[in-house]
Amino acid sequence: MFLINRLCRKQCCMNKSRLLLFFLFWLALIADCILMFKKLDAYRVYTKTLLAPLLLVAIFLESVNTKHRRSKILVNLAFFFCFLGDFLLLNDAEPANFMMGLCAFLAAHILFIFFFYRLKPFTSKHELFIFIAAIIILGYIVFLLSLVWLNAGRQGLQIPVSVYALALGFMLLCAVNTIKNKSIRRIASAYFIPGAMFFVLSDSALAINKFFVLFKYGGIVVMCTYAMALFLLANGIMRFLKK
Repeated sequence: MFLINRLCRKQCCMNKSRLLLFFLFWLALIADCILMFKKLDAYRVYTKTLLAPLLLVAIFLESVNTKHRRSKILVNLAFFFCFLGDFLLLNDAEPANFMMGLCAFLAAHILFIFFFYRLKPFTSKHELFIFIAAIIILGYIVFLLSLVWLNAGRQGLQIPVSVYALALGFMLLCAVNTIKNKSIRRIASAYFIPGAMFFVLSDSALAINKFFVLFKYGGIVVMCTYAMALFLLANGIMRFLKK
């Protein structure tokens, strides 16, 4: 009985910690959006760079006793590179900063690819599903690249942007494929796939805003979709690591 009570108290404490971290996450996002709206970008180092670390701490606390240790390492590294990318892209007007930020997020997507592929590898059994999903995603990536191609070329970024876009699309494909794993189908449909899709939307908005047409409140759209991507992925990861 003592052991049960102790476990219950421990679980209650973890739940409170998770809720506090989630509250701080959304508070940081709101503050970041306000700073963008007020054009106080110099202060965003205190808000934008908090998003990924807060979720990283939540994942760590929720998965202390996980049996999926390799998956935990992959996602911890992925969220670390997201944080690094956020920091580097604070001044993305500088070409060097933009390239380093792009490389950091590319590393994050590669880690997410490995994570999703470990959950459900591609198999011949589902080759039609994979093929159709791949064609749809590739079509979208090609369309996106067609919009930003000329301006990216003027900045000498056609190849880096293309490589990043293809990696982003492949990450989404791997996330979509996880729905074929019956043991995590609910997590995949509720968190992994929507999270990956929001990541694609966020990066698409960033690319269009930077290389195609500057639209009002574009930065806020990018951050809100990015935050939703991180939040959904983190929640799905925590649920998987506790299985």
